[in-house]
Amino acid sequence: MDKLTVNKREVLQSLVRGIRQDIEGYKQLKSLLKRQRELMQRRDNQGLSHHNEHQTALCDELMLRAKARCQFLNQLGFSGDAQGMALLLEKLPAQHKEQLSLWWQNLLAAVKESQAMNDANGKLLVTQQAVIASILQQEDTGVNDYGEGLR
Repeated sequence: MDKLTVNKREVLQSLVRGIRQDIEGYKQLKSLLKRQRELMQRRDNQGLSHHNEHQTALCDELMLRAKARCQFLNQLGFSGDAQGMALLLEKLPAQHKEQLSLWWQNLLAAVKESQAMNDANGKLLVTQQAVIASILQQEDTGVNDYGEGLR
């Protein structure tokens, strides 16, 4: 076996290991996004601040592995995107293709689910900010639900 073949095998193993790690990472992210929503609903700003540090660190790790995956695909001669992964999967022997394809589909599903949860959390945040802005505006204009006679 030549050195190039060994190197490509190592790169492929690193790519697979990263995908599997990302699947676990996105499971953690899903849990963190759920917790973030709970903290937002309770308006626990201190808890959110601490929580968001952990969530940001995990997202940074996921981004680093995604960049590494792009580099691994490039080293194997493919583009560093979903199309490159699809082409790689086509070239693999059947026994490896099936398992890696399953892991890749699991990762893509986890990413989409996390994006949807993050979008929902963002909408909740926007709604909360709008309510706060409305309350503050009412206070600034002197209009409130308590009646004019209470001033």
